[in-house]
Amino acid sequence: MAACVYLIYGEDEYRVSAKASAIMDGLAPASDMMSREVIEADAANADEVAAMVGSCLEALQTSGLFSSSKAVWLRGATFLGTAQVARSESAKTAVGRLTALLKSGLPAEQSLVVSATGCDKRSAFYKACKEVGEIHEFAPSAKASMVEREAVDFAASRFAAAGVRAGRAVVQSFVARVGLDSRLIVSEVDKLVAYIGARETVKPADVEAITSASREAAGWDLADAVGRRDLVQALNVLRQLLFQREPHIMLIRGIENRISLLQLYREAINKRWLVKATGHGGGDAAEWRDLPPEIDRIMSEDLLNDPRKGHPYRRLLMAQQAARFSSAELESCRQAVLEAHTQLVSSRVPPDTVMELLLVRMVGDRG
Repeated sequence: MAACVYLIYGEDEYRVSAKASAIMDGLAPASDMMSREVIEADAANADEVAAMVGSCLEALQTSGLFSSSKAVWLRGATFLGTAQVARSESAKTAVGRLTALLKSGLPAEQSLVVSATGCDKRSAFYKACKEVGEIHEFAPSAKASMVEREAVDFAASRFAAAGVRAGRAVVQSFVARVGLDSRLIVSEVDKLVAYIGARETVKPADVEAITSASREAAGWDLADAVGRRDLVQALNVLRQLLFQREPHIMLIRGIENRISLLQLYREAINKRWLVKATGHGGGDAAEWRDLPPEIDRIMSEDLLNDPRKGHPYRRLLMAQQAARFSSAELESCRQAVLEAHTQLVSSRVPPDTVMELLLVRMVGDRG
């Protein structure tokens, strides 16, 4: 096995992982555990970076137990991009040691696969990988139309791989229900294929019958209309969800979560932590800049969902929605949500009325 270097990175975690796994299987079959080694590389601090890179270097300089060839996978590296954990001197030194090995050449018959959430293209590590190996980037488009088209194309490819036929309109309907996340698309395709059994064609009724959006997505359209300050759409979506007997408490929690997220984004915009940028393909994008260390730590460790992660298009949408409100308006919205929540559980006002009045109060005419 010739010495090879592969760097696979991007925000589409499923596709990054799938590509890296396929490369590893090509280098050393999954059944040949003696010729492959996987090192988890989700580092929380500089000490962990040093330890993980050290393990990688040691693995690369050790032959397989019953074979001279070996494939090493540094999996899910979080310290090759611009995150806070990558900026300490000790982390840079550790990555520098790995970079030096790549430049000088891996030991004979050793291969390295690196999968990462991101990689700084300006870094010496990236340039070394480009010079001596292969780079695979999975960066979603910034334009909404392209994001949806890519998701539809990906879903269509999964149906084809499963040996079933699905027309373009059916695939578009499928994606509209399950969303843009690659891993969820794969899961729902598998479920749908199992549902139709021996039948070779997916019908619209099959999509309606078996696929379902996540609980978060059930109220997404409502929260989205609130974020856009579109009262007419918000009321229409609310009435449809209530007709579907969606719980009032679940809907109000969805709105509360959106307002909390927009408050965070509004603060980031105010302090220039989040700025307008140009994304892939020339479209608009929202880009997180370097944060104060304490804020970076809070987002990395204390927040359930780090707002810097996730799909770039969703990040852009949240930034655009936050820009429609002032900080004071978002705080007023938060207070209105809390009061409405109290009314739902302790007043005699009809719940449907409470929800409608909340929307009017939050996103009605600013006057």
